[in-house]
Amino acid sequence: MTSETTTADKAYLQPTAYIDSDHPIVLTTARELTDGATTETERLGRIYHYVRDMPYDILASFRYLAHGESAASDVLAHGIGFCMGKASSFVALSRAAGIPARIAFQALDAPKMEFLSPEVRTLWGGPVGRPLPWHSLGEAFLDGRWIKLDATIDAPTATRLGKPYTVTYDGRTDIPTVEGPVLRDNGSYADYPAAVAQWYEQVAHEVLEALDSEAAHARVAGDDVLWSGPDPELVRRSSVA
Repeated sequence: MTSETTTADKAYLQPTAYIDSDHPIVLTTARELTDGATTETERLGRIYHYVRDMPYDILASFRYLAHGESAASDVLAHGIGFCMGKASSFVALSRAAGIPARIAFQALDAPKMEFLSPEVRTLWGGPVGRPLPWHSLGEAFLDGRWIKLDATIDAPTATRLGKPYTVTYDGRTDIPTVEGPVLRDNGSYADYPAAVAQWYEQVAHEVLEALDSEAAHARVAGDDVLWSGPDPELVRRSSVA
């Protein structure tokens, strides 16, 4: 057993505040998904496809996130998610199935933001299209190495909007996001960094307020500081890789 494997086993199989892999709904879902699977590769593949093809809807997700429902179990209970919830669900289910997993973040260049709900797109995009500064995805430790498996956009939506997945899951190859090119990697973490999780919750609150008020809409749409997210260098101090 390598030191990397030992570290992965110890650090990335534990439940955390956002990755509540010991919650009954997480445990039950993981058990049902992996029943009959004979290899870790097969177990992880079933989890990946289940999370990926959970419907993607950022506005619907913001509605429950704004009420403090931010754990992986909340996402599974609602059955709908965006990148934050898709990543946390994937990591929690993987851990519940005995596969070490962690959260990773990337900044994306996605000026059209075609996957966002129109209401959110109008606010986030601004006059020229802002980047997605803290896109979330999952990583799993399989066969001695970490692989990135982006499960954010469900396959039917990706195909419908002209950005189908081009990489097939095989347990070895990274599956990148279909949302746009990666501008920057923001590190990997055992749990959501508090600054990032709190930022997403703030964005959810601001978006919902903006939908109820023209004045708030103008303020939120023009708030470049809000949409830039936490400083990556400060957050990276708690990165594990």
